[in-house]
Amino acid sequence: MSRPISKLFRLLHKNFKFWRSQQKSTLKVSIIPFKLPPQNANPCYYLSYELLPCIALLSNIESVITPTDVEENITHLITLARMALEKGDAERAEAILLMGLKISDDNKVFLGMPYMYDILASIALVQGDIEKAEGLLSNAIEKMTQIGLPEDNHHAINFKLRLARIYSAFRDNDWAEIGFKTCLEAQKQKIINGDTTTRTGMLYVNVLFWYGVHMIRNQQYVEAKKMLDTAYQYSTKIKGLSPYQELVILYTLSDLNSVLGYLEVALEHMLNAVLLGKGISSLDLPRCYIKLARIYYKMGAYEQAKESALEAQKLALLFDYVDIVQEVEFFLEELARRGT
Repeated sequence: MSRPISKLFRLLHKNFKFWRSQQKSTLKVSIIPFKLPPQNANPCYYLSYELLPCIALLSNIESVITPTDVEENITHLITLARMALEKGDAERAEAILLMGLKISDDNKVFLGMPYMYDILASIALVQGDIEKAEGLLSNAIEKMTQIGLPEDNHHAINFKLRLARIYSAFRDNDWAEIGFKTCLEAQKQKIINGDTTTRTGMLYVNVLFWYGVHMIRNQQYVEAKKMLDTAYQYSTKIKGLSPYQELVILYTLSDLNSVLGYLEVALEHMLNAVLLGKGISSLDLPRCYIKLARIYYKMGAYEQAKESALEAQKLALLFDYVDIVQEVEFFLEELARRGT
């Protein structure tokens, strides 16, 4: 047995009681994107046979465990958690990550700690447990402060941004504003100080975008446009923005400009979104086409509106988007009443 793996088993044995206690708590699931184990299957059984086959043999082995050993083992646990998620087993992934956090805390080795909190919060959000996600993100920020990471560390800003998005979604606007402003000022200051890294730039764009979405929710359309315009303009200066992310920004900008009455700008952004969507075979193309049809309709270009609506209908039927199919039908009826 390799040295890192044998040390992993010793660490796991040390924290096995903690892990077993975590397994007794049940998940509050409102949305289940993962395949959970059968009700009569004990998840401890599966994890024990994957990770702990030599616990009894290794329990009395004494040797010095170095920080490097702990880092290697935590990295291994994160990999196992990701594998569990890929197999649809959120409960096992959560148990592995909680064990990893316990090992990290006990040994005062914090490499990988932000990533474990990140994955745990994502699991909670996907499952609809907002309160749990909020608690995990708050704990992560507090822990990073305790271990001496600066407040503007990219992990801390990312967690603060996610908290602000949660507050925004639930109309807790005071806390949302504090969060968004804190994140925005931190990223602005980094850029002013000469930080031109892709990581800083991407997080800056992310903050601008979600702050803009928050403003749209609160009908602050002019302020939202400034945020989203800045996000898109800065995104063209950095590498790392995926075509899908660019499409989302273009789609949102087009929708916002349409609301504000800037139809030419809205049309340009949506045409670019459609072009980009075609290039990546995006599943969002039906939504882009029906938005494009509505922009043409507002501009009085009824033939182009009809062509775009029919394209949206064709793709929506192909992708089985029932809501888009219905929206297109209503739109075509509206066009028909105009005699087009």
